[in-house]
Parts: sequence; C-alpha cells; structure tokens
Amino acid sequence: MSKIKKVDEVTDLSVYTRFTKDEGMFQIEASVYSMLTAVPGVGNKYDHDITEIELGFLINGKKVQYNGFKALYEQLYGKDTFGNFYSKKCDEFAAAYLKTTPYKTK
Repeated sequence: MSKIKKVDEVTDLSVYTRFTKDEGMFQIEASVYSMLTAVPGVGNKYDHDITEIELGFLINGKKVQYNGFKALYEQLYGKDTFGNFYSKKCDEFAAAYLKTTPYKTK
C-alpha cells in the first residue's frame, strides 16, 4: 500500500462586509461579498475577488424600494442615468472594502 502525500492546500474565505454612506438627500447601505484566497508562500496576504455588491437606499433614515428610488433618481437626473450612478457607487464601496479589510492584499 502506498503512502498518502499532501500536495497542496488552498485556504479560501468568504467575507461579507456592510457599509453606509450619507449622500445628504439620501443614504446608501452597501453589502460587499468577497472571496479571499491565501497567497501561497507569502504569509498573511490574500487575493480578493469581490463577487457582488448590493446597494440599498434610504430617505430620511427609512429604507425605500429599489425600483421606486431608481424611478425617482431618473426623474431628477434624466432617463438612463441610474445605471451609471449605481456603477460608480459600487466602485466606491469596492475601494472602501479593499482599503478597510483586515485581510491585506499581496
């Protein structure tokens, strides 16, 4: 019978982080989901794969429906402007996640 030999081990972590941001007229709650993989041979360094960012919106501290907020935003700022706004806010929260995570990048 042959001996079993360990060849490799990969450590993956699932991380969920919540943020809030006050935009004055409204507030945003963001949920950032990320998968981390330990970089082999480097110590406590990780590769981050942000898999999803969900945004929720509040007016006067009360949650509002996504579709209602989107319709209001586009009434104020023009048709088809919400997608670009949403994308920019996701980028901001992704940057905040990478800046504040205790799992440092390589």
